[in-house]
Parts: sequence; structure tokens; C-alpha cells
Amino acid sequence: MNILESIKIALSAIWVNKMRSLLTMLGIIIGISSVITIVSLGNGMEEAMNEEFAKLGINRVMITHNWEESVDSRDYMTTDDAEAIQRVFSEEFATIQPMFSGNGSVEVASGKKKTASVNINGAGENFRELQAVEIIKGRFINEDDIASDRMVIVIDDALAMKVFGTTDVLGETMEIDIYGLSNQFSIVGIAKPQTGFMGMGNEMSETYIPLYTAQKILGYGDYIWSIEGAAKLSGDTDKMLEKVIDFLERRHNSVGSDKYRAYNMENEMSMITGVLTGVTAVISAIAAVSLLVGGIGVMNIMLVSVTERTREIGIRKALGAKYKEIMYQFLIEAVIISSIGGMIGTLIGIGLSKLIAAVVPFLPGANASLTSILVAWAFSAGVGVIFGIFPASKAAKLNPIDALRYE
Repeated sequence: MNILESIKIALSAIWVNKMRSLLTMLGIIIGISSVITIVSLGNGMEEAMNEEFAKLGINRVMITHNWEESVDSRDYMTTDDAEAIQRVFSEEFATIQPMFSGNGSVEVASGKKKTASVNINGAGENFRELQAVEIIKGRFINEDDIASDRMVIVIDDALAMKVFGTTDVLGETMEIDIYGLSNQFSIVGIAKPQTGFMGMGNEMSETYIPLYTAQKILGYGDYIWSIEGAAKLSGDTDKMLEKVIDFLERRHNSVGSDKYRAYNMENEMSMITGVLTGVTAVISAIAAVSLLVGGIGVMNIMLVSVTERTREIGIRKALGAKYKEIMYQFLIEAVIISSIGGMIGTLIGIGLSKLIAAVVPFLPGANASLTSILVAWAFSAGVGVIFGIFPASKAAKLNPIDALRYE
């Protein structure tokens, strides 16, 4: 008997016992669908993360205060520090930008004196490039605005709708309450809202005003929260950042004090991706335990099938069927049951992952890669082989005389 004939017999046996076969596949279906769902969501998150990092730039670096240490006013970074780093490390940095921000509130156009909180970003000349701010209408903060401390502002379209009920607000005046004081700004641009990391919601609207204006209004002099930049891709970024930290410590007479921290976007991405991959693998392994249960179910049903078809096996052996032919027939049946279960589980997993990604707001999407689908299918077929060997071997070893006597 050839392989094709064995497959036909196996499919016929499965079709005759449709409900039993479906129940047998259930463990495989649950296991494969769980793994595919988890892996698809993990892949979707990883892709979204890579897109987010690519948008920000893999060469992005950030220098901040180490707030775990005691940091006093003499350790605070200033705009002068950012300018000095740009001068001294001009060969290492493509751009440098001092970062400074604070909070304020604006009255919304509901007529009920409601307010909306806003994040006020002090924007320097390289801010838009580093933060990937997309302008919809008007313009962004320019060098003249910064140099002249102008009271101009760029808001996002969501805030424009809240406050004015329209996005046609260029030239309008916006009043922002900052620390109890009212400040009036002329709107020069409308930006696309910042969505937050991996598309997650950002409830507080972002606004942008000239850097020096922000420092003056918020009352922090020339202090800044951090320094961000785009490193040139040649050389060792980590070693370069160590030199920058040393330079800052010497400027502030705090050598060896560990008052500053440097972050390399590439390292952060590798770390997060590694953690995400590890978590996905662990959860997938836990979900795959149900495949073991499914495999045991396949083995039990195949043993029942061997018992039910004992006389058939005896007749085939009496007619000259060899050990391996009987073995192959039952092994193929076990593999087909597991493979069909794997296919059904894969389809359910793909659909379920897309449904979950659509329903849960913070999940960016789902992506079932061809590799994961093929691996899942191969794994389900492998379960059929492993758990089908014992019943197939038992069938092949039956004595034809005893088998023919079986009632």
C-alpha cells in the first residue's frame, strides 16, 4: 500500500468519526490558536516599536539629570551646557537640542468654564526635527521667535477643537494659565497630535512655544530638563556619551558624582525588544502546554481506533500487509488529525489576535508571520508523530490470528 492510499484510508476513518475527530483536535486547536495569538500580538508590538524608534531616529541620544542622586541647583543643566556640547562634540553630534517643558491649562469652549491641561514645550531651532512634529497649518517656532522671546504658540488640532471649536485659528489669541498667571499667545501653527508611544493615547495636548519664552514664563531661568540630540552614526555612541557626561561633570565641578545619565536609543530599543521577545516566548511556552494535552488526546483516540479496527488489521495482515504498512496507516491518521487541528487553530489564532488588537486600545496591531504559521503547523504535525507512534506500533504488532478472533 502506498502513502496516498494510506492518506485516503486515514481521511475516510476521520470522516466516519467526524465528531470524535473534532473533539480529539480540540486540544491541538486551543494550543495552536493560543500560541499564534500571542506571537501575532507580540510581533505587532515589536513592529510598532521599531516604527516608533525609526520615526524618532535610531541615533537619538538623551542626557538627563540623575534624580536618584542629590541634585542641587549648581548641578542643573543649562542652555549654555547644550551649546558647549554642540561646540566641543560637533564631530559626534548632527544636532543638539536643550529640552524644557511645563504644564498649564486652558479654558475649553463648552461654556461651562471647563479647563484642559496642556504640556508646554520650549522649542529650540532643532526641536521639530528631533521630535518629529508634523505641521498641518501655519508654521512651527522659528529662530526669530526664539531670539525675540515672542509670545507665539503652536497647538495641536485636538486642542484647537476643544478651545475654539474649529482648526481655523491661525492668528487667534490663546490664553494659558501657568502657575496661576494668565499668559496670552498668538497661534502661528497647528500640529498633528502626538499619539504617544506605539500609538497609545496621550490625553494631554502638546503645545510649543519659543524655548527662552518658556524658561522665562515658567520661572526657571536658563535651566533645562534634558539635552537631546542625534548622534552621527560613525563610532561608538556609548563611549562618546561617557565623554559627554565627563564634560558636563567638569563644567559643574562634580566629577565622579554620578549626577547625570545618558541614554542611547539603540540600546533602549535592543533592551525593550529583548524583553518583549522573552515575554512572548515564555507565554507561548505556557500556552503550548495545551498541545501536550492535545497530544495525549490524539494518542488515546488512536488507541481506541486500533481496538475498534482490530479485525480489519488482522484481515490486512492475513492478506500480506507488512509491519511498516500498518504502522504508516495509523501514524498518518494521527498526523492528519493533528495537522487539521493545527490549521484550524492557526486560523482561529490569526482572527483572534486581530480582534483583540482592534478591541484593546493600547495594542497597536497583530502580525502572524509566515514563519510562525509554518512553525505552528509543523509543531502540530510533530505532535501527531510523537503521540501517534505508540498506537501505530501497537497496531502493527498485533498477531493476525488473535486479531481475526477479536469480536
